[in-house]
Amino acid sequence: MSDVIAFDADVIGRHRTGDETFATGILSALAARTDLPFSIVAYVRDPALVPASITASGVVRPVAVDVGSNYRRVAVSLPTRLRADRPALYHGNYVLPPGLPCPGVVTVHDCSYRFAPELMPRADAFAFGRFVPWSVRRAARVVTVSEHARGDLLRAVPGVEPSRVVAIPNGVSPVFAPSAGAATGVRERYGLEPGFILFIGALQPRKNLLRLLEAYAIVAAARADAPSLVLVGDAKQDGEELTARIASLGLTARVHRIGYVERPEDLRDLYAAAAVFAFPSLYEGFGLPVAEAMACGTPVLAAAATALPETAGGAAVLVDPLSVPAIAAGLTSLLDDDALRQRCSDAGRTRAAELTWERAAARLVDVWGDVLAEAPVAHRSVRHVSPGQPARVVAALTSTGQADDLPAAIAGLRAQGLGAGLTVVVVANRPGDGTVELIRAGYPDCVLVEQPDTRSYAENQAVAFAAAPGDYLAIVNPDAIAQPGCLETLVRFMDAHPRCGLVAPTLRNLDGSYQEAARRFPEPLGSLIRRTPLRRLLAPERFAGGHYLGEPSQARLVDWSLGAFLLIRRTAWDDVGGFDEAFAPLYVEEIELQWRLWQRGWEIWQEPAAEVTHAHQAASDGAFFNHRTVWHLRNVGRFIRRHPTVLVGQPPGLAPSRGLRQPR
Repeated sequence: MSDVIAFDADVIGRHRTGDETFATGILSALAARTDLPFSIVAYVRDPALVPASITASGVVRPVAVDVGSNYRRVAVSLPTRLRADRPALYHGNYVLPPGLPCPGVVTVHDCSYRFAPELMPRADAFAFGRFVPWSVRRAARVVTVSEHARGDLLRAVPGVEPSRVVAIPNGVSPVFAPSAGAATGVRERYGLEPGFILFIGALQPRKNLLRLLEAYAIVAAARADAPSLVLVGDAKQDGEELTARIASLGLTARVHRIGYVERPEDLRDLYAAAAVFAFPSLYEGFGLPVAEAMACGTPVLAAAATALPETAGGAAVLVDPLSVPAIAAGLTSLLDDDALRQRCSDAGRTRAAELTWERAAARLVDVWGDVLAEAPVAHRSVRHVSPGQPARVVAALTSTGQADDLPAAIAGLRAQGLGAGLTVVVVANRPGDGTVELIRAGYPDCVLVEQPDTRSYAENQAVAFAAAPGDYLAIVNPDAIAQPGCLETLVRFMDAHPRCGLVAPTLRNLDGSYQEAARRFPEPLGSLIRRTPLRRLLAPERFAGGHYLGEPSQARLVDWSLGAFLLIRRTAWDDVGGFDEAFAPLYVEEIELQWRLWQRGWEIWQEPAAEVTHAHQAASDGAFFNHRTVWHLRNVGRFIRRHPTVLVGQPPGLAPSRGLRQPR
């Protein structure tokens, strides 16, 4: 499986105007690609609010991150989530969280906190002023959305290597285009007559709305037929002052405030029905509404300041945003001069066509690729595999005093009908228990591995899978008997699901009842009940029932499954380095392996159409304290040290227990 990249998309679904448009546009463009060398998880507040354009292909998968306050999210929730997921790269929005376990890339949309702090709430300007420079200095790359924003950032954060700061212009969604039905749409939805002057954006001081109102008052006083002014957006700051200024200028009947408009199609109709789009903003890192208006063919008036001339690309009327008369003159020119309007409309569409999210995403992929190429490769210990023609399946049985169980298990594998496509490897893990003699005498077609002394479960599986090449690897306990068609069904499932790294069958007890093999990852309370004497007082099935998933009726994603019988894709096994052989002599290693598979973007499934009869001993659930209890507790400690987020109930974000929807 490819590397996993984590992308901070917290702004999605929060009416965050330009920042939200950026995240939605970039992720939608990435989701449409089929050639990405990595998969993407999007950290969001509510996965249900993520548009289908992002989630439908499965390339980008949303993961919920607890919020509380935004400060707590960055300082606590994101670091916890990142420790659970261990992505190869993290892409943040303005800031990077502390304790980042991987290289970081950060997008800084603008440096208004440094060059126009008076236009922001004081608390925001203070926080941005502390954390943005800190993040920029730690980032492997910094992405800005314009050359102007890049220049501002290099001035705002002295000492940053310029080659590490990359300008990638924003794009414009294909939704924004001339619309024949725009006039009807705005009449029906908003009661507006086409031909108005339009502003779209957050209603805040930075957008220079008070001067726009004063300029509009001059235009309205000079012409009886002046079109109305329409303001679209939420009031972020000074909403009462804006209302008071509209009233004091006598514009209450002429200025229409619509509020936030969520659907891009509705925004398109507003742009397309307008006579002029006015955007005299005092400070912009890019100015997405200017590009969207131009894409709809609407003549644009914009401030001759910050990034707006760069975004407009010569296709807009630019004015001094500090001069009310200049803004009024610009509006008058665009309303009166048909030739100017046509030139701006034509040039605007041409300029907007150059700004696509596909281009932006392609450049971002290059940035990520450069960072990943520079990052040190994590060591994964994969044993050298014996040469030869790969079998379809390599099945490994380890006998530690279980020679009597082997004939039935081997017979079950032979009955699968795979013929030469199946290689059976038997590991004799206890010298003198009769396993070697049994295999040599009765099963010469099996590959025999003789251990000089008793080794751990994890090491034996690694040795067995290195003994023969194969596309898929089957872990088979000697007391697990595959029923007819089991392996063939699992292989077919793997072939049909390329993201599937491991698939488990249905395990059944000797009496035919369902065995609770597929489970959610451990959580603190349930583990305490299941692995201590408390299980005699508090039935695990009642007080920790969420750990068990019940019998399935169809294939399903699961967190993990017992290691009695598992089919693993060889490339997935190699990708994560197989079992961690520090988990000795046994217990917990299969949970830890499947945790790492989820971290690397592989999926874990259970396919109930494949069945295995398993004489489950549940040895660790017997006596309260014996040598097996010690093994189990010791390996639980190893697991916690490697994956401490399990203590707060945080498994990998892609695991189903984190709310991942079951694919159809």
